Amino acid sequence: MARIHCLSTADMDRVFEVDHLPVHDEKMFATAFHEGVGGQGVFVARALAALGAPVTYHGTVGDDPTGAALVAELSAISGLSVEITRLAGVATGSCAIIVDRTGEKALVLAPAAPELGGRLGEGLTVEPGDIVTLNFFDPPQMARVLARARADGATTIVDIEATGISVFGWDAALATMAAADIVCSNQTTLDAWSAREAVTGPLLDRAERFARAIAVSGQRICVTLGAAGVWVFDGAATEHIPALPVKPLNTTGAGDTFLAGLAFGLHRGDSLFAAARIATRVAADFLGFGRIDRDRLGL
Repeated sequence: MARIHCLSTADMDRVFEVDHLPVHDEKMFATAFHEGVGGQGVFVARALAALGAPVTYHGTVGDDPTGAALVAELSAISGLSVEITRLAGVATGSCAIIVDRTGEKALVLAPAAPELGGRLGEGLTVEPGDIVTLNFFDPPQMARVLARARADGATTIVDIEATGISVFGWDAALATMAAADIVCSNQTTLDAWSAREAVTGPLLDRAERFARAIAVSGQRICVTLGAAGVWVFDGAATEHIPALPVKPLNTTGAGDTFLAGLAFGLHRGDSLFAAARIATRVAADFLGFGRIDRDRLGL
């Protein structure tokens, strides 16, 4: 059976729940605190495991106690296969997440060793029909992984966010998008592109222009727009999928969960549009309940 492979670094997420996001020079107490394994591909893989998909998470951590704890936590997730490289002399990544009572968040990523992204996916092997999801980390390594996976018959999905673009630049981001089969992005990235290209106008019009602009090699595109839904371009036609009404508990990982739902739908043979509609439902379920329930979704 074809598998879905999710690639990203893994980090320790330290989550602070607060009444409101802090302002300048404000000191506050959290109403709750918890920590555990995080990382973009981790959210994707965990959601896919909850959906019952055949999924393997491929990641990198350091050889420190934090890395050992993350490997143990990931290995305990039911239905998830894990292939993690532990890098000698490297510290595992860390992220502070501040979540307010509306579910909105602010993230602070600790400086990460370049090896964590540069060694990602070195041992990846795929079969024809597999799906590979990646996030925008080390561009040269991603290019190698994408080329190898596509040559072996896998469908590749890349998630591009403004955070990675701020580190590696637009040229690297656009080259990475051009090397993938499917690109997922979000409104923050759309807004950054609109500013760069001096594109104005209604949100959905800008989303279509963005999708068509980055689909330079026949890529298919999904642009998530928060409460405005998702704009989908399959290389020929477009579709706007409205968001489902939901009161979010925590928006952390919502885009990654959408990506999981998209991969799930494509894996079972759905069209890009049908898969995006499933992904919208999966993301809403995660936002509203904090976890994925396949029975609740009727999948």
